Amino acid sequence: MHEAWATIAGAACMLLFGCVTLEQAWLSILSGANVLFFLLALMLFSALLDRAGFFDWCAIAAATAAKGKGRVLYRNVFMVGAAITAFLSLDTTAIILTPIVVSLVNRLKLESRPFLIACAFVSNTGSLLLPVSNLTNLLFQHSFNIPFTTFAAHMLLPQIVAIALNYLIFAFMFRNALPETYESDLPQPSSAIKNDRFFKLSLFVLAFVLIGYFVGSLCNIQPYVVALAGCSILLIGGFWMKQIAWSELRREVSWELFPFVIGLFVVVQAVENIGIASFAVSLLKQLADHDFLQTLATAFISGIGSNIVNNIPMALVAISIAKELPQTASQQCMFASLLGCNLGPNLTIFGSLATMLVITAARKRGEDIGAWDFFKAGAVVTPLLLVACSVASWVSIKLFSGGDF
Repeated sequence: MHEAWATIAGAACMLLFGCVTLEQAWLSILSGANVLFFLLALMLFSALLDRAGFFDWCAIAAATAAKGKGRVLYRNVFMVGAAITAFLSLDTTAIILTPIVVSLVNRLKLESRPFLIACAFVSNTGSLLLPVSNLTNLLFQHSFNIPFTTFAAHMLLPQIVAIALNYLIFAFMFRNALPETYESDLPQPSSAIKNDRFFKLSLFVLAFVLIGYFVGSLCNIQPYVVALAGCSILLIGGFWMKQIAWSELRREVSWELFPFVIGLFVVVQAVENIGIASFAVSLLKQLADHDFLQTLATAFISGIGSNIVNNIPMALVAISIAKELPQTASQQCMFASLLGCNLGPNLTIFGSLATMLVITAARKRGEDIGAWDFFKAGAVVTPLLLVACSVASWVSIKLFSGGDF
């Protein structure tokens, strides 16, 4: 059964037991239309970039730049994964980049476990920076109407800390599994390019979209408008150059994700109606005079909760809690909850949908990450990341405390 059934069933139960009215449910779905359009645009955009050979080109370029050095290759793969996660969403890293990385390390006859764990972790660790990086980010941004640039500014320092610390820990942890040198018989990165004109167009459009996210925020243009504009350019160019077929492109979109998100909107509204967050609010108010402890406690609680019930339901609860707090505390709680919901799931393989997608993609290539191996890595990395990024988030909030959402 697809994960969409969980939220659809939850939404149906909320309606059946009167926790939310049909009118409220419909209005919550309408208000979240921007998120749905944006998800569609991201999936189409990633599929079009894949058709252009962009992700294969990135992987081969990263391996070529390593010049036969195992640890440099590991760093390059980690950084490519972080960049793709940040700007094209963690699902792109999970679904598209992971199979490419597995094929790459198998071809180079390297141990795949460190690279698989890197893909799994970076798909969560690298998802702090932008609203587009993670569905949880989109839910928080939608619920609190945070401008794109404001979100990015607050999360920049925590994102840098998360990526740097995660990489350094893994580089030490897997130092014996990564060879000093390896024999490389890789082709040139240009071999991944299926059509030179379409590839150049995809690079131009990618730059246009990334810049457009920030410029559009200043002009009150929704991110989905920019992303759909980029998709339209690539679609027209791809059809004209005969590089894509609509029937193939349609299969690249995970249509089940839309009922999944629609169900989430209804459940969020119902949770707000029930007032389930009141108890947590009373606990957080006791820490009102200790804002750093409040940030740290919120990050760890939402991180532990993400491993118990998955990070998406945990994000719903966190949103409800943050909405009931005073503005300053609400801001701290929101960003701390994002840390917990994005970094916390790195303890278990079912804490995040992205982790499960990475493992599924790897298994299709004959590779696997055991739950125990994943937990051993997560038990070391996750607490350290939550503490370090809580400090970074607290500092960011102090720096931007004069700004309003």
